[in-house]
Amino acid sequence: MKIIPILAALSLSALLSACGDGGGSASQTRQPTTPNPPPVAPDGNQWQFGVFPDESEFKDKCEIVRTMPDINGEAYPDTRGTSFDEKMWLRSWSNNTYLWYDEITDRDPEDFETPLAYFDVLVTNERTMSGARKDNFHFAQPTEEFESFAETGSSSGYGINWAFIESAPPRNFTVSSIEASSPNANSGVQRGDKIVEINSIDFVESDIQSEIDSINEALFPSEDGIETLFTFERTDGSQYSVTLTSGTFISSFVNNAKVIDTDVGRTGYVRFDGFQRTAQAPLINTFQYFVDENVTDLVLDLRYNGGGLVAMSAQLGYMIAGPNQTNNRVFELFQFNDQHPTIDPLTGDTIRPIPFFDREIDWENGVFTNNTLPNLGLSKVYVITTEDTCSASESLINGLRGIDIEVVQIGGTTCGKPFGFEPTDNCGTTYFTIQFQGVNDKGFGEFSDGFKVSDNPRFDDELPGCRANDDFKQLLGNENEAMLATALHHINNRTCPVFSSQTTTAFASKKVSEKRPDVSIYDARYRSFLLENSIYIDVKEPSEQER
Repeated sequence: MKIIPILAALSLSALLSACGDGGGSASQTRQPTTPNPPPVAPDGNQWQFGVFPDESEFKDKCEIVRTMPDINGEAYPDTRGTSFDEKMWLRSWSNNTYLWYDEITDRDPEDFETPLAYFDVLVTNERTMSGARKDNFHFAQPTEEFESFAETGSSSGYGINWAFIESAPPRNFTVSSIEASSPNANSGVQRGDKIVEINSIDFVESDIQSEIDSINEALFPSEDGIETLFTFERTDGSQYSVTLTSGTFISSFVNNAKVIDTDVGRTGYVRFDGFQRTAQAPLINTFQYFVDENVTDLVLDLRYNGGGLVAMSAQLGYMIAGPNQTNNRVFELFQFNDQHPTIDPLTGDTIRPIPFFDREIDWENGVFTNNTLPNLGLSKVYVITTEDTCSASESLINGLRGIDIEVVQIGGTTCGKPFGFEPTDNCGTTYFTIQFQGVNDKGFGEFSDGFKVSDNPRFDDELPGCRANDDFKQLLGNENEAMLATALHHINNRTCPVFSSQTTTAFASKKVSEKRPDVSIYDARYRSFLLENSIYIDVKEPSEQER
């Protein structure tokens, strides 16, 4: 997959040195003193604490050289190297671009068996004000998977999206939605079903490590054609068993679009599950439909939207607010670590704010087309959120609030990721490390504990709205589903319904369980949704004429 120039990583020198103190003679006659020379960067076969050679010395030097072409038929840039080269690249790259580079403990790469094991420790251990991990978004995945998903929206698996309510005993994995193009779309599995057994292993209570390993392998199959026997429990308590087969499917990111007549006008509703390239056309079509239907209110369902392209988030912000409220306003400004106050370390360009994009994007060539986006020109939008609402979804909320669009939050606290990164391939693995923080037109971007509903908002990460939980007893898009029903009630009455927190099924966090790794199932953040919690851009900056 081509990385478009705005996020093409360019090597910048990250060589750090320290000066020693001068020393004097032991004799009574004072001798001239000279400072010790700064440490010399070691060659590529050595590690020296606190000294970071330029990352370009190690980039694409691979223990295993890829000979197959990438998704575009082009050769990978791999050359013969070692595992140590790969680890040294990770070290220098992190020191140069990681947002909290000065909070990484510098460790000898030789102490770690693999590059992935080393990458796991190239991260801050600090905590937020709430006690959550400051960086809960540090992960990697095979480049082949990333390229396929980013380019085409295709994934391999069962096509079932899970609500990971509890990953340790008593476990609760509940079906949240099923992809229409998945090989199991007609299997009879439906939203709200909970896993009871997998291949006759007790999914809920097993604490035997070999069984846990088998469950993990079955839940996240590594190839197509894997058949797995699942036993589910429905919301009425009945159980059934079904064999599911893994396969490749195309994710549908724009779902359940409809117009609902309310007491005060026409309300558009759409469930939007990811800011990915293939979502652009259906998203534009949906908003054109809303414009044609004279929609006056909008419910944007982001409950399962883990993020994606911030360029598309800027497009969506424009389609909601329109030109009069977005012209010459900042959607988001990226702030990098203090080594890079004015120059983007990923591109070498001067840091410039991202505007609200008003045109369609040609993703293949990384340029804007001449097609202007439809817009609703709203001054208020209802946003349905859970802890799965993350990254580019939160950028949308923050960007709109930066230009005084009223965002009414329905649901629960978002995941808390005002950060982003450029997915970077090296030797067959794509690494995601936090490289910037985004701020809106008012300079606000500190929502690392998530946007939250408040009865009396006093802080910038608190929003007006209604608390509500995910309702697995109803289909998504159904007007009786508790979160959508809550939004519609507020549109009609400007108050929260009393049932919004009483008749729903709780939706739990996907954050990494503190009980890992003993008897916990792999967290969905790293294994199920390939691009969850990512912000990145792959479109060229508009020229001055285009602005």
